[in-house]
Amino acid sequence: MTGQMGDTARRLLAASFAFALLFTALPGTNWTAITDADLVAGDYALVQVAHGTAGAVAARATAAGATDVTALDTIDMVTGRVSADSLQALQRDSRVLVLAADVVVTASGRDGHYERLVGRPSPGVEVVDADKAWNDATGRGVTVALMDTGIAAHPDLEGSVVARLDFVNDGATLQDPSGHGTFVAGLIAAHGATFKGVAPDAKLISLRVLDQKGNGTMHGVLAAFDWLLHNRTTMRIKVLNLSFGAPQRTSYHRELLAGVVESAWFAGVTVVAAAGNDGPAHGTVAMPGADPFVITVGSFADQGTLATNDDRESVFSSRGPTRDGFAKPDVLAPGEHIVSLRVPGTALDRDDGRNLPLGPYARLTGTSASTAMVAGAAADILEAHSRYTATQVKGALIASGRHIAGTRTPGLDVDDALSVRPARVNEGLLPSRVLLRLLAQHGNVFDPGVAWDGISWEGISWEAVSWEGVAWEAVSWEGVTWDSVTWELR
Repeated sequence: MTGQMGDTARRLLAASFAFALLFTALPGTNWTAITDADLVAGDYALVQVAHGTAGAVAARATAAGATDVTALDTIDMVTGRVSADSLQALQRDSRVLVLAADVVVTASGRDGHYERLVGRPSPGVEVVDADKAWNDATGRGVTVALMDTGIAAHPDLEGSVVARLDFVNDGATLQDPSGHGTFVAGLIAAHGATFKGVAPDAKLISLRVLDQKGNGTMHGVLAAFDWLLHNRTTMRIKVLNLSFGAPQRTSYHRELLAGVVESAWFAGVTVVAAAGNDGPAHGTVAMPGADPFVITVGSFADQGTLATNDDRESVFSSRGPTRDGFAKPDVLAPGEHIVSLRVPGTALDRDDGRNLPLGPYARLTGTSASTAMVAGAAADILEAHSRYTATQVKGALIASGRHIAGTRTPGLDVDDALSVRPARVNEGLLPSRVLLRLLAQHGNVFDPGVAWDGISWEGISWEAVSWEGVAWEAVSWEGVTWDSVTWELR
């Protein structure tokens, strides 16, 4: 699963900001935008433009022959399929800073079907004592955002989904043409008569970034984060579920996704990310789960029973340490043969004669399912403790975790997490340099040696942060890897 830029493109992008400043400063210079060497006529292009000029640049591109042109005013980007004439026009437009070929992210390494109905399924929420926790908290008043394949209408989610945003824009007529996002959503907030998620009264927002085949683009993911930062307060978004990942290739200080998820974390959103399905080898935790701040979730096998003495960390579940030496994942949750919501007629629902389900529920395996359970637990905790920070939610999950044989990573216990004193976590960590560079561009400058635990992040105007801007200007491109974003189900 790859979606990589060529070495020449990365070198060009690394130099783009410096060149942009240079050409702007020299009077009489014939402007030529920095252009990705891999971008040719007929390609879909990402165009970074000067602030406030997206509409005008989009109009010029269209007039010159570009198609499918979209102006993303809030993030100073224009996207579209370029012709030879429009590509040349954009290269010579002084408002255009960078022209790059879009980066394709691809989901792979997963089962393309719901599981066969053989063997014992996981008891689900009962394994993690979520049903006991409902006496005190059900996620009421908390909104959980999901970046996934969408959320379809399902009787068990009636009234739960308060907004649906599409960052794929592939013309899909189904709200979730894959079925994966709905499966994940059910584990968080389903409230049917016979099936419930961990936080059955939580609200959901669908941020669709992957298509029915699990394919997406990095600019779609970044645009979704932009929307999240702009709307987190009015939509009461307190939790973000990320059941996708990409291999960590370098320090989190140089990983774009690390900076992105930290912007949400410090803006008050508890980010819950999948560890990945590349275990049992060490050093296999996926990004953004490899970021030290966020809550990273691995899978354990409950053997289809409520007994705890037979629970074991799943063989496929990714393990740390990360490239920066951090122990991950932070918590384990059931992830094998998990039951949740089925969407008939979707990509996961294709029947090849393998005795696939016909009713409203289906089974899947992977850390996607585990992550959804922990996201639901976070919503329950935040109902019970509305003033908790994301760090305190993480501390509560870790402090309340139960022993899983053969690993030091605690297993999820939702009921205990509501009453335990949070463990001290994330102490001494430094925010990603990608994030700090972005904040500096928006006038937020921090002194060396600042105590990050005590800083008032509320003073930052997150609504002014543009991740699609930092994607071109603030990242050390020699260290950035554009590997596939994929949902974490096997």
